[in-house]
Amino acid sequence: MSHRVLISDLLSKPGSSRKESGAIRLDIDLTNAGVHGDAGFEATLRSLSDGLVARGDATVFADLTCNRCLEVNTEALEVPFEQVYRHEPQDEDDEMRIERGTWIDLEPAVHDEVTLSLPIVPVCTPDCLGLCPTCGANLNSDPCGGHEDETDSPFAALKDLFDT
Repeated sequence: MSHRVLISDLLSKPGSSRKESGAIRLDIDLTNAGVHGDAGFEATLRSLSDGLVARGDATVFADLTCNRCLEVNTEALEVPFEQVYRHEPQDEDDEMRIERGTWIDLEPAVHDEVTLSLPIVPVCTPDCLGLCPTCGANLNSDPCGGHEDETDSPFAALKDLFDT
């Protein structure tokens, strides 16, 4: 979902600026992280001699699945973004085109920066104990007390297979 902004007033006066704020709907799904909802943003739009730069911050709520205990936590993230817009972009990877000569779309810049800010391997706390490798209990909230007698396991006969 785009967030188009009319910038004709800025392009006629290089060096001028104004504030822009709003919300952009994001749907981002990564393996252990996701954002599904509005990203509120505040940005300063500053006119350049041959384009415009948008700098600001977006605030989102991300659903992060702990890589150790698999609990899902929602965290608020504040993500800075910056994007250069030009009529004729000089670097297609870092600059975006001004649409129809007077419009910019802030959604791709916010979407990309929020996606890059999501942790690849999130953890709920630095001291998360994770899951019990034997029974799968969450050791943070349900210490399983150990597993003394594993002879009842169908895999008990394989336990000594690799001992040399």
